[in-house]
Amino acid sequence: MSSVRHCVALALLVAAAAPGEITVRRSEAPPPIAAWRAALKEGRPALRGFRAPLHGAEVAPIDLPADKTSRNAAAIVGKDLARDGLVPTTVAALRALGVSDVEREGRTDRLRAIGLPVDWLEFFGGASLVRRIAAGEDVAGAEFGFRPSLAGFAVATESGEHEIGLVRLQLASPAYYAGPGDGGALDVARQLVTALPTADFFASVEEQHLARILDVARTWKIADPARITIASEALPVSQWAQDDGKPGLAPAADGSGLELVTLVPRYASRGEDGASFIPGETFLADGLAAAGHRVVQSPLLFQGGDLLAVRDPKSGERVLLVGEANVWRNTALGLTREQVLEAFRIEFGVDRCKLMPAISFHIDQEITVRAVGDRLVACVADPVDAVRIVLRCGLEALESAQVLTASQAGDARARLDAGEDAEFLALVVPPIASRCHGFGRFPESLASSFARGPVDSGVANLEVFVLATDLLSSWALPVADLPFDPHSLAYLRSFQRRDADRRDMIADLRTSGFEVQRIPSLPEANRGIDYLNGVHDRRRYLLPAWGGLYARLDEAATAAFHRVLGEGVEIVPIFTSESQRRGGALHCSLSAGPRP
Repeated sequence: MSSVRHCVALALLVAAAAPGEITVRRSEAPPPIAAWRAALKEGRPALRGFRAPLHGAEVAPIDLPADKTSRNAAAIVGKDLARDGLVPTTVAALRALGVSDVEREGRTDRLRAIGLPVDWLEFFGGASLVRRIAAGEDVAGAEFGFRPSLAGFAVATESGEHEIGLVRLQLASPAYYAGPGDGGALDVARQLVTALPTADFFASVEEQHLARILDVARTWKIADPARITIASEALPVSQWAQDDGKPGLAPAADGSGLELVTLVPRYASRGEDGASFIPGETFLADGLAAAGHRVVQSPLLFQGGDLLAVRDPKSGERVLLVGEANVWRNTALGLTREQVLEAFRIEFGVDRCKLMPAISFHIDQEITVRAVGDRLVACVADPVDAVRIVLRCGLEALESAQVLTASQAGDARARLDAGEDAEFLALVVPPIASRCHGFGRFPESLASSFARGPVDSGVANLEVFVLATDLLSSWALPVADLPFDPHSLAYLRSFQRRDADRRDMIADLRTSGFEVQRIPSLPEANRGIDYLNGVHDRRRYLLPAWGGLYARLDEAATAAFHRVLGEGVEIVPIFTSESQRRGGALHCSLSAGPRP
């Protein structure tokens, strides 16, 4: 369990590259394994305990067994594992399955086939525990003792301590969405290779996109293209490299010092209400390892955007912020909340874990942390400032679209500046609503007036503006008394609940010793503009910028970060608007490994 093994059957092909050219690598699994992988579908594994086999290892059971007895035992696992725990469910499932010589010998083959996460049984006694269960002994007192998958591994902190040595990306498309500056996956890569001139880059791409991506990359102004390695993958990959592996440092296998290691989950997943297995993101770990990078697989199920390691500059304490969804993903494997947090602490080499609420989809959309002097500063969203800037910018678009006259726009602006929010809404919302072609449907001509250039999306900018009016309504109007349908009222109340959750999070951070600073930001998934989803290194904060109509909001966020982080930290804008329209920004799009 300690490390993913390299399989001799996994072939590595290196494309010929002239000196100073981008290197291309192709890894190929043995044909039967490649065919099995190609047949896998995105979705929740039928077997709860599924763990992806990497580096050409044998296929793993993922579907329900065929025979009735095994299916009945698998149903017990699916129904009882999260509620009753791993050991009691193993006892019940084996009783339904019927004890055989396999279990009397301490083996877990049949238990694995009915969906038990047998790798976790190792931390409750392993083969000895299975033999005791098979013998009918009472195992209620089995103790949990987690061991790290790689001794000495320490996840990289993300609070500004490290120089970035390796940037890992996933390029999901061979083309820009609208052109350079659009903020999509390819454009983010273009900007990063310029912004980080000393870092190495490793990008995973689907084979069918490789040639076109290389053509685009050769047009970039890169001082040293040899810094870039592209791994060609058989399966599709999405943009979100952050979620399928967390980098850190560990003792080198040859004893020469520290080396960069990527810790990957039991399988790469997507979603919060249950974990959907993503084959392409899971098996791209093969390409990374085949290129010479050390990859270690954990029994934990995690999404990297819901984990954030920081270091207290005063005490030196390493703290892992853990989004609550990552805890529930693993209680679903039969562990208690305390066991999950202890496993994360040991596996990631930190001093303690701090549980974080699920306000946005991942915690990296709600908070970024930096060590400033002897303080640990947590930057959180200030949606109030952000909403007011968005509305001011949007008034210009409404005036240019002749939705508002110059006089009406001026009156609305004065009301907004005076804090007369209800009056502002009364002036602005009815003229916009009159342009609807049905609930939530606006003409393209209106959206186009919100664009400021060919790579600025008028549709997205209009959505942000409408969102801002919704947020302002939830703050300024008596929501409970509005004559709206129940769904609209529930929508507005959801903002109020989330505001309360943010206040609770801020109070808890302060109690835990963090200094909290607010940044104008709207972490609203694919409708917001999020400046917290950025990346720190020793000298810089890479800020996910928007540009276009809302450039003034970029400027306000930049100024706020300058005040908070100090003059010694350069704020580097990386345009991410198209990425944000897909639900992520900069931190979601990359995995930044420290230089050993």
